[in-house]
Amino acid sequence: MSTQQKYDIIIVGAGAAGLSLATRIAETSELRNRRVLILDKEQKLGNDRTWCFWEHGEGRFDEIITQSWNNIYFHSKYISRRLGLEPYYAYKMLRSSDFYDHTLASIESSSNVDFVIDSVVGVNAQEGIVICSNGSYQADIVFSSKFPEDLDFSSHLYTDQHFGGWFIEFDEDVFDNEAATFMDFRIEQNDEHRFCYVLPINRKKALVEAAIFSKNHQTKDGYDDIIKGYIEDYISKSRYSIHEKEYGVIPMTNYPFWKHNEGKIYHIGTAGGAVKPSSGYAFKRIQQHTERIIDCLKSNTSIENSYKIFRGRHLLYDSVMLHVLEEQKISGDKVFSDLFEKINVDVLLRFLDGNTNFIGDIQIMKAPRMWPFIKGMAKVISSLK
Repeated sequence: MSTQQKYDIIIVGAGAAGLSLATRIAETSELRNRRVLILDKEQKLGNDRTWCFWEHGEGRFDEIITQSWNNIYFHSKYISRRLGLEPYYAYKMLRSSDFYDHTLASIESSSNVDFVIDSVVGVNAQEGIVICSNGSYQADIVFSSKFPEDLDFSSHLYTDQHFGGWFIEFDEDVFDNEAATFMDFRIEQNDEHRFCYVLPINRKKALVEAAIFSKNHQTKDGYDDIIKGYIEDYISKSRYSIHEKEYGVIPMTNYPFWKHNEGKIYHIGTAGGAVKPSSGYAFKRIQQHTERIIDCLKSNTSIENSYKIFRGRHLLYDSVMLHVLEEQKISGDKVFSDLFEKINVDVLLRFLDGNTNFIGDIQIMKAPRMWPFIKGMAKVISSLK
């Protein structure tokens, strides 16, 4: 039997979750004696996605963010609002290419972190063994961003947020570069929950994306048609060029991914439940989970404690929102219009972060029509029994 190379910690997957965790371990003085191995079938190069998040004050990645805004727009057939975020938040945009370059440079300068490009073909959870095409490795703790193989969503709420986006540049100034368009529901809904958002980099350049909450994915041409129509109808009919395109799918579900933690293996990122079930936001929650993991490693307490941030009453609220949108088919256009019209934006963003108190929770629940949410609450609670 071949011997395994031994590490203290193995991280499977060099995406947002894996690289965030590796760099935080490398930066933490109490953990610099831990030998860390990152495994991925490839090294991330170029821009394959764009993350957005709201944050109070200075943040860990401020030096590499592409742009930030102190104002956001919300549009629907019911209301249009330009909302100020100061002094509570700034809305920030981070391109994955900048994140990869930044974190990989940090890892390369760390003496306790190794990066091996290899394909994972199997694991022994109880022994902490990761088997790759060209060798095997063993560690006391394994963090994996690979999805477990036996996922069954049939008894849980589930839909996808799928999207396409264009980085475009106009020949003339057309954008309000002091405000991002957070959601614009004015596009044709086609019995789904569809919106566009606009992230201006300057007066001429922006990322324009079309996002859909549904299980029926578009072709790339389908997303392109939505984006093209939106630009012509709501931005400008002037000439522009397309520099890049991006497409992706984000699962939105109340599925308890952490239940697949087994033996020495713990799941992180999307595979660990980091995606916010009701909105699809993930990057900030990945950073929050990373900090909880670091706390557990420093205090030598169970990694399971780090998953508490994904549970509790806000998971219940997320489940209710999913039920309202996907099971009851209540218009997302109307639900979000009610929220943005009746709730202060700082309270709403805290709620979407899972950081409101009970008073804030009550404010949120009273904003839309109550009956669908009462019905959803009853259904979700019943399913938990």
